[in-house]
Amino acid sequence: MKRRARLLAGVCLTIAAFSACRDILPQNRFLRPRTTEQRSLSTADARNRFNHARHEKILAQKGVTCADCHRFDALIDTSNEQLASVLSGTAQYPGGAACHFCHGPSETRLAAAPSACLTCHRNLVPLLPANHEIAWLRVHASVASADPVECQNCHRDSFCVNCHQNRDSILTFMHERNYLSFHSVDARANPVQCGSCHREDFCIGCHTQAVR
Repeated sequence: MKRRARLLAGVCLTIAAFSACRDILPQNRFLRPRTTEQRSLSTADARNRFNHARHEKILAQKGVTCADCHRFDALIDTSNEQLASVLSGTAQYPGGAACHFCHGPSETRLAAAPSACLTCHRNLVPLLPANHEIAWLRVHASVASADPVECQNCHRDSFCVNCHQNRDSILTFMHERNYLSFHSVDARANPVQCGSCHREDFCIGCHTQAVR
């Protein structure tokens, strides 16, 4: 009984020590909690960035009218003026389909229209496919090989090239710039995780230079 109690106490102390260690480590993007905006599944940030004046010329050239994007046939039957205003704005908002008609990965996309998600979206969380949520970095290779066109709906070829060609360099694709100072903690805790991107000679080469 005493042995079991000591074992349990040891486990608890180990967990507590590891948690305390994590608390004082630099907060990189994997340890930092998501902000309220990042947790939000709203795409209102993109809606609020639309500028009619900037689109006026190209829409006129293509013969696009207000009615092509906005609906004016929604019946709003309420005596509450504030509610009617909100419902009217919601009903007339064209939604993402109207934007993606010119900007999205489709046959109707205009060559001059930027297709990068960050052109309008600042919060990309609502745009992430469900399969990106858990361990995507580890399993994405098989999915990308099976259907590379699906990846190209969001990513340019340069996105893949940058990560794969530079994965053995200390850059900021995966780690913060100060990660070098405390990477040994993660390397000792889970060396297999490091091996997902780095070859063994990457570690050997760096540590060999450090002791010279």
